[in-house]
Amino acid sequence: METYVQSEQHTSTLNTPDVHTRDVSIRIERSVLASMSAGVVVSDGTGQITFLNQAAVQLLQVETDTVLGKPVRKFFQSLSAQEPFPLLSAIDRLYNDPYSYGLDMQFADMVIEIGLRIVQVRLSPVLTDVGEFVGIVALLHDITQDIEDDRAKSEFISNISHELRRPLTAIKGYSDLLLFSAMGALNEQQEHFLRILQNSADRLVALTNDLLDISHIETGRMELDIHSVQMEQLARDVVQKIQPQCVEYGVHLSLKAEPNVGTVMGDKVRLMQIITNLLNNALSCTPEGGRITVSLSHTDKAVRVDVADTGPGIPPEEQVKLFQRFYRVNNPAISADKIGTGLGLPIAKLLVEMHGGSLLVESTPGKGSVFTFVLPRRSAVSATMTAPEIAPSELRRTVLVVEDEHDISELIALQLRTEGFEVLTTARGEEALAYVHSRAVDLITLDMMLPDITGMEVLRRLKSDPKTSEIPVIVVSVIQPKSSGPAWGAIEHISKPFALDKLMESVRRTLSAAEKGRLTPVAVVE
Repeated sequence: METYVQSEQHTSTLNTPDVHTRDVSIRIERSVLASMSAGVVVSDGTGQITFLNQAAVQLLQVETDTVLGKPVRKFFQSLSAQEPFPLLSAIDRLYNDPYSYGLDMQFADMVIEIGLRIVQVRLSPVLTDVGEFVGIVALLHDITQDIEDDRAKSEFISNISHELRRPLTAIKGYSDLLLFSAMGALNEQQEHFLRILQNSADRLVALTNDLLDISHIETGRMELDIHSVQMEQLARDVVQKIQPQCVEYGVHLSLKAEPNVGTVMGDKVRLMQIITNLLNNALSCTPEGGRITVSLSHTDKAVRVDVADTGPGIPPEEQVKLFQRFYRVNNPAISADKIGTGLGLPIAKLLVEMHGGSLLVESTPGKGSVFTFVLPRRSAVSATMTAPEIAPSELRRTVLVVEDEHDISELIALQLRTEGFEVLTTARGEEALAYVHSRAVDLITLDMMLPDITGMEVLRRLKSDPKTSEIPVIVVSVIQPKSSGPAWGAIEHISKPFALDKLMESVRRTLSAAEKGRLTPVAVVE
């Protein structure tokens, strides 16, 4: 039997029944694509659009005749007011190497903004039965409502959590008064009932706190109070706090720390929360007589914290779900009073990532689990100032931080000063432009949302003025600039929320490149 390529372009054959069958198959395939609720855009092996269904026409608000035959890369580029770098990169990647995403997962997911709509795009190569690449298919889903629903849900959770705090405060306060016999002696049954009431209130407080944390992190409203933190002492404080609970459940808790673990730059309260959440998780699954061990180790560049338990372990199929909100491992051996909210691990992971680190788990059923997080290690200020990677000239350089959110501005300024830079701060674009004309500025970090003029206007005026055009600019903003590359002149775009170490690395790298005359716009750091 004669073979054929599964694409829309096919040659005629002398075998008439096969031709008829093939034509019917093509019509069925096109009818299926045309009737799909998701938008479908198909491009051929040369990158030209050959098909789009009615759902895509309505979603993208285009005319079919004006799209067919147009290069797919330019088509998607023209749709978005902001340059869709990830999408264009994925298209290029698939055309250069259709198998680059692997044989088992041949698609790339990303989100772009088209007007006021947020669209999820899934790209996948089109392959024949014999693996020949004949084009790309893009599936489009309008997720604007989903995003708005998520935001509304986060706002609702935040508001309801705040409202719950007030009655819980009263419940806890008055139950404490009664337990402390402030209103007279209690009999044994009354005290028992009050203990139940107090424990239930404590669990509700823990839940509302976790809900608030998740809401604040996901909406970008959680701010870190960054200072130098001695990790061994912090871990000892947490272990001492958790020790009474471990004694109550008959679990042995110990701490092992290498000498001179050192410090990290972080939020002490949030770092304690990370270790506390990991210990609470370990305690929830460790049986009586078991052990929990907190271990601290370090390298020249990082501090590592391991929380190991001798619990039943976690099956591989459940490990991938551990960091999902409200997910709890199905383990009948865990008593009801040990079951948590299902938010401790997701919060710990998010907080670790906000500190520029990573959280991983290793577990074998029947042999326990080890949760590990690694944070960038930072030396004290004096050591940082003499670090070999920072030249003396860099220590005297001036950085202008243009940021309208006071807490974020102070955070960036604190870290820059810690690393030896002189720092100027302002929340207004016009004031920033005045600064660079009144004194020497070596680098600018620039937010796009300012109260007087936009960040893009500040950048345009900086780059159009010969006196300031050579000052390197790093955009630090949740908003992606509308244009990119040499035409707009920024060196990098770092998206909020960001890890401080990424920003500081960008500052050092940019200043070093400027000194050598090797600045090249533009990179995007998510």
